[in-house]
Amino acid sequence: MKTRLTIILVLLALVSMAGAQTRLPYVFGNGLNGDGCDTIYTLPNKKAEFPGGMNAMYEFFTDNLKENVNFISSMSAHRMLLKIRVGANGEVLESKIMMLSATALDEDVLRVVSMFPDMIPAKFEGRDVCSYLIIPLGYE
Repeated sequence: MKTRLTIILVLLALVSMAGAQTRLPYVFGNGLNGDGCDTIYTLPNKKAEFPGGMNAMYEFFTDNLKENVNFISSMSAHRMLLKIRVGANGEVLESKIMMLSATALDEDVLRVVSMFPDMIPAKFEGRDVCSYLIIPLGYE
C-alpha cells in the first residue's frame, strides 16, 4: 500500500513538472494596433526595466505626480498594481491599473506613465521583445 502511494505521488509530480515545462513564455497579440507586437512575452529571460532601475522609476513618479505622494518599494497599506506593455524598442505602448487605489491618483499615475522615457526592453534568447511588466506601487 505504501509503495503504491509513493508511485502515485511520483507520477503526479512528474505530470505536474511536464505541464509546467510546456507553458509558453509568450502570448500572441492581435497585431491590429500596428505597434509591431504580434507576440508579447510574459516570461522573458530578462524583464523590461525603467532606465536607472526601480528606484529611478519611483523617483520619476514622485517628481511628476500632481499630488504629493511618496512611492516606496515595499508594499504599504496603500497600493496599486500597474500593468505596462513595453515594445521591443522600449516604448511604453499601453498601461492600465489592475488593482485600483480608488482615488484620483489612478488617472494621475497613468498620465505619468505616458511621460515615461523609453524603457530598456525585455530580452528573450538574446533579442529585444515586446513584453508585459507588472509593477506593484506602494505609497504613503
